[in-house]
Amino acid sequence: MALKIARMIALVISLFVTVDYGINLVNSLVPELQTDGIGYRSVLQSWFGTLDGPFDGARAGFLDAFATAAWVSFGVFAVNAVLAVFAWLSRD
Repeated sequence: MALKIARMIALVISLFVTVDYGINLVNSLVPELQTDGIGYRSVLQSWFGTLDGPFDGARAGFLDAFATAAWVSFGVFAVNAVLAVFAWLSRD
């Protein structure tokens, strides 16, 4: 039961990160939202400064952050799917 809850929490966190970076990427592509340059519109950026450093605040940086988060979410989803199949096969 604890493993199932941990898998669910990991999936929810990775999906949140992916959606947050996706919204940030979309907002960087809409010119009307950029009155004084490309601004951060990310919950993670405002809380933790996650786009500083390797992600330079340009559209390419937002795309890199979103792509990384999407691949991590895909990996977590794939691991969850494999674990769910093993749990289903090993049930009594």
